[in-house]
Amino acid sequence: MASMDELKKAAGVRAADMIKDGMIVGLGTGSTAAHMVNRLAERIKTEGIHVTGVSTSWSTTLQCRSLGIPLKEMGEVSHLDMVIDGADEIDPNRNLIKGRGAAHLLEKIVASMTDNYVIIADSGKAVQQLGTKFAVPLEIIPGAIAVVTERVKKLGGEVKVRMGAPGKDGPVISDSGNLIADAKFAPIADPDKLARDLEHIVGIVGHGLFINMATKVILADEAKGLIEF
Repeated sequence: MASMDELKKAAGVRAADMIKDGMIVGLGTGSTAAHMVNRLAERIKTEGIHVTGVSTSWSTTLQCRSLGIPLKEMGEVSHLDMVIDGADEIDPNRNLIKGRGAAHLLEKIVASMTDNYVIIADSGKAVQQLGTKFAVPLEIIPGAIAVVTERVKKLGGEVKVRMGAPGKDGPVISDSGNLIADAKFAPIADPDKLARDLEHIVGIVGHGLFINMATKVILADEAKGLIEF
C-alpha cells in the first residue's frame, strides 16, 4: 500500500500532467503543490513543453527558480489557463479554507484569474462543513486589528493574531506586509454568507474562504488512492 507522501506525490503528478504546452499556469503553495511543481519541471525538461508559471508565494518562486521554470510576475497577467494549488479544508461542494501558509490573499488573486482551478490535497483535508478543523485565516491592515477583532466577534468569531514559529519573534507578516490572524468559528453553516460578511469589514484585505472557485479536486487517500470530484 502506498504511503500518504507517495499518494500526495501522485496527486501532484496527476495535476501537473493536466498542464498543456503553451499554458500560463498559477502555481500554488504547500507540500502537495511542491510535488506538482517538481513534476512540471520534469515535463519541461523531458518533453520540451513551454509553460510559464505565476507563483503565489516566495517559497514557490524559489522552488521554480531552482528548477528553471519560467515565471511571470502576478501583476503582468490578467488571465491564467489553469491554477493548481492546495487547501486546508475542502467541503463536498469544493468550497475551501486556505491560508495556513499565510499566502491566501495572493492565492485568491491568482485563483480569480482562471476558470480552471484545480485543488490537490490529502484526504485529511476533506470535511463536511468548513471550520470543522481550522480557523479562517485573515490578512489585516496592522492599524485595523482592534476594529476587525471587534467586528468579527459580532459575527461569532474569535480573532487571534498568528505568531511566528519558535525561533521567530513577533507576529506572522504576509508577503504584502500585513498581519495574519485566524478567526475561529463553529463549523460554518453558510460559508458564502460568512465570506461576504468578512469582505464588508474594513481593514480585512483578504480572508481564507474560497467559495465557488475550485473546479476540480484531487485527493490522495490511503484507502482509495486518488479521488477526483
